[in-house]
Amino acid sequence: MSGVNYIQKPNLIFILWLSISLSSVSQVAALPADLEIGRDIFHKHCKACHGDKGDGKTFAANVLNPPPKNFTAEESKKTLTTARMILSVTKGRKGTAMMPWESNLTGAEIRAVVNYIRKELMQLGD
Repeated sequence: MSGVNYIQKPNLIFILWLSISLSSVSQVAALPADLEIGRDIFHKHCKACHGDKGDGKTFAANVLNPPPKNFTAEESKKTLTTARMILSVTKGRKGTAMMPWESNLTGAEIRAVVNYIRKELMQLGD
């Protein structure tokens, strides 16, 4: 019987090690996929108003009042929190052309596009 315990313990250790290793890999891989989803959503739905670079320099900026948000501006980087951005994408912004996206995008997709804007366009580390 002691031989059985000896064999089972290393197997248990290997299984624990493998599950920890795989969970770490999936967490690391999740970030690029999230940014890719966010990028795709931004380029499909947001760039017409906010521009490829998120600077709001588009034809739409000439006809919308107020103009679309310039995510690259220092003021935007200071005042736009993640929570505010998620709320804006979800519910829209009264008095602007920013429409609500809650019926078109899932909560995960909204978080992904906000994450993409913050990390890639605003160059914020959060």
